[in-house]
Amino acid sequence: MIASLSSEWLKIRTTRTIFWLLLALCAVVTLFVVAGILTNNKADLTGSDNQAGAMGIGILAAVIALIMGLIVSTGEYRHGTITPTLLTTPSRPLVVVSKGIAAMLLGVALVALAEVFVIAELAAFLPIRGIGFALQGGDVARVLARTLACAAIWGALGSSLGLALRNQIGTVVGCFAWLFFAEPIVQGILNSHAIHSHAGRFLPLAATIGVFADTTGHDANRLSHLGGVFILSGWLALATVAALLLLGRRDVS
Repeated sequence: MIASLSSEWLKIRTTRTIFWLLLALCAVVTLFVVAGILTNNKADLTGSDNQAGAMGIGILAAVIALIMGLIVSTGEYRHGTITPTLLTTPSRPLVVVSKGIAAMLLGVALVALAEVFVIAELAAFLPIRGIGFALQGGDVARVLARTLACAAIWGALGSSLGLALRNQIGTVVGCFAWLFFAEPIVQGILNSHAIHSHAGRFLPLAATIGVFADTTGHDANRLSHLGGVFILSGWLALATVAALLLLGRRDVS
């Protein structure tokens, strides 16, 4: 396991795509934070609770981790390195697990870096609008715990989906199409007057929203923080089983 993980980290460190995605991540996070500070009312940015909400990059963190996980796995097929990988590590379940752990750690590391950027930018730009930096350790810890938990799950989920589906561009496009087009449509159908079902809250994006959402009010269409993490873990388990089955039966030479 240690040798397999070391091999995965070597591949990650030597992949130029990760570097460019890191730069893109820093640029997008900066844009979100600066735009939020400049456009929101001062009342919405004053106090520890409001600033903790501003530092939560939420769904963006899940998308970042998903892309990282997809690249970790589909890059093997795109560059033709899956065959030597399986020759070096003949145990295909070990390959699936190692890639999942590597993608999980990569997602957590990049999202943690993004949160550091957010905190630094809040500290730098809030005083420009005459707002004091008021973040407290407890508020930061709660936001980070939810954000990093989602990053870990979505990173491993992306890795398993990549191993199961193989095609990098097709898998990335398919995941984005599901998250931002198909799933909202499915939720709309389930929530319609004809069906009136709350089953849509168990879909991946809806579960992620439940992890980050404010729980001060009751919403039958939204899971709790822990419920969202539990459902996302279930989707990860399904994707991992699919990756194990498909990779175990597939000739990749």
